[in-house]
Amino acid sequence: QAFQGVPKELEEAAQIDGCSPLGIWWNVMLPSVRPALVTLAIFVFIGAWSDFLWPLLIVNQPEMYTLPLGVSKLTGTSDADWRVIAAGSVLSIAPILAFFVVMQKYIVPSEAASGVKG
Repeated sequence: QAFQGVPKELEEAAQIDGCSPLGIWWNVMLPSVRPALVTLAIFVFIGAWSDFLWPLLIVNQPEMYTLPLGVSKLTGTSDADWRVIAAGSVLSIAPILAFFVVMQKYIVPSEAASGVKG
């Protein structure tokens, strides 16, 4: 849907300027939909990082636990050390925050970057 939101005028202007179809896609279409693609990448990364059910079903060795699965296994014990659980929770959030900080510079309002006057 993001590609359908790119104004046809931009594509036509690139064709008039002599841009090839690959050049139109690379230089016009892709920069116009970059915010949507970056948002999708952030959501996919968060979903994959915090996946709980699949590792719970597949992994049966404690050495192979993912971080969310390991933290949940710590809470199930009767003598849970809540400081370790809190540290594990912070560690599980840190890569998501780092990924977002790196990718946030690509999230700009697409209307401001489109180049078409209203």
